Amino acid sequence: MAHKLVQKHLLHGKQTLELHDDFIKVTTHRRWKGKKTLDIELAMLNPEPVINHSRLNFHSRVKCGALISLYLNKPNAREFNAFVEAITAKAKTQFDVFAGLKN
Repeated sequence: MAHKLVQKHLLHGKQTLELHDDFIKVTTHRRWKGKKTLDIELAMLNPEPVINHSRLNFHSRVKCGALISLYLNKPNAREFNAFVEAITAKAKTQFDVFAGLKN
């Protein structure tokens, strides 16, 4: 089962995030740049997000810079928080599986 979050921004367009078992699919729709899709493995995602102005960023475990950037509390706080908690939990689980650790 995939969790899905759709965020809309007046200037930046729409971004759709789909959380699957071992990856997250990010699709952006921009007015003049078209549609882009990116799959990000959850095992390489740092499960501790960083707030940067009006965005919540998930960084990589190995490189600097945000891999996933979410608009804070869009579409609403309840859906947003549930999605962030799901990303955090799945990222921790996938890294443990990758590293051979057991819970």
